[in-house]
Amino acid sequence: MKILQIVKTNEGAHWAFTQAKWLFNNGIDIVTVLPSIKGGMAEKYEAEGMQIIQGDFSLPINTPWKIVNRIRNIRNIIDQVKPDIIHCHFVTNILMIRIALKDSNIPRLFQVPGPLHLESSFFRKTELMVSNDKDFWAGACRKTCSIYKENGIADSNVFLAYYGGYGGKSVDEYQDSNYKLHRENNIPTNSFLVGMVSYFYKPKAHLLQTRGLKGHEDFIDAIALAREINPSIKGVIIGGAWGNSANYVKKVKAYAEMKCEDEIIFTGFRSDLKEVYRDLDVVIHPSHSENLGGAAESLAAGVPTISTNVGGFPDIVINEETGYTVNPKSPEEIASAIIKMIDSSEVRRTMAQKGKENVRDLLSIENTGRNVLSIYEKILAGNTY
Repeated sequence: MKILQIVKTNEGAHWAFTQAKWLFNNGIDIVTVLPSIKGGMAEKYEAEGMQIIQGDFSLPINTPWKIVNRIRNIRNIIDQVKPDIIHCHFVTNILMIRIALKDSNIPRLFQVPGPLHLESSFFRKTELMVSNDKDFWAGACRKTCSIYKENGIADSNVFLAYYGGYGGKSVDEYQDSNYKLHRENNIPTNSFLVGMVSYFYKPKAHLLQTRGLKGHEDFIDAIALAREINPSIKGVIIGGAWGNSANYVKKVKAYAEMKCEDEIIFTGFRSDLKEVYRDLDVVIHPSHSENLGGAAESLAAGVPTISTNVGGFPDIVINEETGYTVNPKSPEEIASAIIKMIDSSEVRRTMAQKGKENVRDLLSIENTGRNVLSIYEKILAGNTY
């Protein structure tokens, strides 16, 4: 079985690499198209012995004159590789592939990393409009799957396929707290650290966003409200700018200073999360749209978790069982959930343990990889049920 995997970036999508690595190690011939084959994730694919090909297969929305040449390049690579299935992870890639190969009989699997584009009527209809009977979808959360089915895609063409990597043995790699964050930032050990771990994504005007997609401003508002009840709370935001979001980061820092003075610490990007994650007493994921997002990691780390009830969060943050869920864009509900967590160490401990046990199995790469392999087999066999 030969799979042509299309990835739009060489700087991220580690989850796609982790999955491809498992499939490759279990006998699947994986060939990956990346926009650059130097440095970044390309080195990881090469180190594992997987073939990579350079090519930008994204839809050139801002440079439409490139589309003809891009179609030609796609068809040439398809003729060269002769894949059994084309597997895409990003909407701009699947749109381009469908346009270039509208008359091809090669099945195409779109493993949808999140429901964001489906939440816009325009983008949802555009994606579905260019699909045909050779298209299959693997939603990386239940919400994504339900949207496709609600919009007329047959159950036989829709699968649930979580991205693995945070489950299995990886849950045991997170180290117990040694107050590293406290020492670095001169925080008393009796402070209650409420954290947010996420890249900064600036608001997208074409989606009518006024606040960042990850909800950094909501987190700041919630910390300000919670501190009115318990001043021992200290906010910690871990993560750097994604893409060209540096100016947005500055705005968020200024907003935090205005709302909370110096009670929110920005650490920037950290490569030692497995050493410091458990320094956090509670982690908040206030995203406005999401797949499983960072909640998979906080649960894997065994840290009490609060998330919005959007996208794939409810798949793993089960309200009052593995954490608390709140409505998006609701700092008041986030603050209330923080206080509930603070008020009961037993609730925090029990939820964190249940959350860790849940993702250990659900997101094990052995389980998620085997599921994707099963999807490939069903598509090729015609037994899509």
